[in-house]
Amino acid sequence: MHNSKTLIKSENAGRYLQTLCKHFSRKVPAEWDEQTGKVNFAMGDCEFTYSKKDNELTVHCNADSQDKLSTIQKILEQHVTMLSRRETISIVWSNL
Repeated sequence: MHNSKTLIKSENAGRYLQTLCKHFSRKVPAEWDEQTGKVNFAMGDCEFTYSKKDNELTVHCNADSQDKLSTIQKILEQHVTMLSRRETISIVWSNL
C-alpha cells in the first residue's frame, strides 16, 4: 500500500473539508461531519481530519500503486486550488 499525507493550514480549513467532501460525493462515495471526512475514489481513499484549534486540515491518502496515489494527489491539488481562490495554499505531500 502506498500512503501520503499533507497539511493544509488555513482559516478556512473546516470549510475546505465540507466543500471537498460534498463536491466529491457527487461522483464517488464520501462521508463527512464537522471534523472528519472520507472519500473513496476508484483508485484509492482519502481521509480528512480538521483541527479547529490549529486551523488545519490533515489529508491522508492511500492507494495500491504509486501511479494511483499520484492521481489522487493531483485531483486534490486541483480542487483545493479551485476552492482557495482568495488565498494561496501550497500542498506538499509526504510519503508515509
